[in-house]
Order: sequence, then structure tokens, then C-alpha cells
Amino acid sequence: MGLVSGTSIQIGIVGSSLVALIVSLCISKSEMHAWGWRIPFAVGGVMGVVIMYLRSSLPETLIAAALHTHAPNDDTRIHERTRDVWKQLWDVRLALLAVTLVIGSVQIANYAWITGLPSMANSVFKENNSLVFAITVSMGFVWMLSGPVIGGLADRMRASRAFILFRLLMAPAFFLLWAYTKQDIERFALVMIAGGAVVGFNMSLSNYIAVTLMPRSIRTTGVAVGYALGVSILGGTSPYLLLWLHHNNLGHLFPIYGAAIAVLSVIVYMIARTRGHAYLSN
Repeated sequence: MGLVSGTSIQIGIVGSSLVALIVSLCISKSEMHAWGWRIPFAVGGVMGVVIMYLRSSLPETLIAAALHTHAPNDDTRIHERTRDVWKQLWDVRLALLAVTLVIGSVQIANYAWITGLPSMANSVFKENNSLVFAITVSMGFVWMLSGPVIGGLADRMRASRAFILFRLLMAPAFFLLWAYTKQDIERFALVMIAGGAVVGFNMSLSNYIAVTLMPRSIRTTGVAVGYALGVSILGGTSPYLLLWLHHNNLGHLFPIYGAAIAVLSVIVYMIARTRGHAYLSN
């Protein structure tokens, strides 16, 4: 599970960055501003249609077991009313908070490295756009290569231990951002590759860990709600917060914020597990 999810996530991230790099190398800057920026969106739209087709035509893993009706108090039961789903989700609100922080924390780092840092390099420090894209893609390849390794490691050791280890490593990785404060493409590359590698390790595990925190009867809803909250509240605001703090000479605060949320996600995750919110074995 860890191996498959870790690999597929990183392939998608590398693919998206690679499309942007190829477009930037093939057309001029003026053409990019005029119409070229639409190309990555068009590619993404086509891929979305393909994914929808695959999702509708391929059989769902373990569907027979997932839809098997058990006793009313079993976490595999099927809800007959929508309000029962939300009622049970409220009952496991600690697990929902843990999912939100597990996803949100890594998305703070993901958006900072994928969007925030490249945007700051291009718009604030006026680095070479193509070099910035190339370094971002290189970081993506590091993620793609490390994904299977980290996923396989999580399959061999306890997934919870792997998550805690790499999430705690992400806290000091945030402070590498302090090294990039002026135009310096070499330093930008160092921060992107070294810090980004740790972010990639966490990206490989976060979705699977979120799944383990929800009972099967509300797993889809619980993970979806937690993911949406984590991405919208914490992850999506990350690049804007990074740039805003930098423009107001407060850029040194962002690593502290990111590291604090990373540690908090571990604390809440451990509390949720000790209170019985672990629905898949290690």
C-alpha cells in the first residue's frame, strides 16, 4: 500500500512540473503570457477526463468486503441515511482533527516548495525562469525516486513509526528556508532539493496515514473532509503566507509556523491512536 501510493503521488507531481518546464523551454516569455499558460491547464483537463474514465471502468479494490453488512456497531456497516454519516463523523471528531493536521501540515510544506519558493524566486529575486522550473522538476524526480523507497520502508516497519519519524524530520527542514533570502540560484537549488526531499518523504505517507484514522463506514467522507480542510485552511494559504511575510520583512516566521504545525500533527495523531482511532493495522 505504501509502495503503490508513494510512487503514484510522486509521478503525478513530477509530471505536472515537467509539463510546465517543457512549455517554458519551447515558447518565449511573451507567448507564455499571451497564451502559453493555458497549455498546462489543457493537459491537466485531458488527464482529468482520462482518470474519470479509468475510475468508472476499473473495479474497486476489496469492494465485496467493503460493502458487506455487519452488526450495527461494526465500523464496516453501511449507513442508510446521510445524517448518520455526519453523526458518526462527529463521534470521531478527534480522528477528523488528526486527519486535517496530518494532511494540512504536509501540504503547508508541499505548497511552499512547489509554489511558494519558485514564485518567490521568479517574482521577488528575479531568477532565471527556466532554471527555476528545471530545479523544481529535479526536486520532483527526487520525490519520485524516494517515494517507492519510503513507501516500501513503511511496509516493512510500522507505518505509524515511519510517519512520526519523517514528520518530525520535516520540522527542521522548514528552517532551510532561512538560507534563501536573496538572488542566488545555487542556494535556491540547495533549499529545494535538500528540504524538498524531506517534504517528498512525508508526501509519500500522509494519504495512507489519513486513511488509517477513519473507520471504514465513513472512511471516504472522513478522509475527504479532513483533506479538504487541511488543504484549504493550511496548504492552500501556504505560498501566499510565505510571500506576504517576505514582503513585510517577516519571512523568518514562516519556518516557525510550518515546524509548529508539523509537531502538532504528530501530537494529535498519537493522541488519536491511543484513544482507539486506528482502524487499519500496521
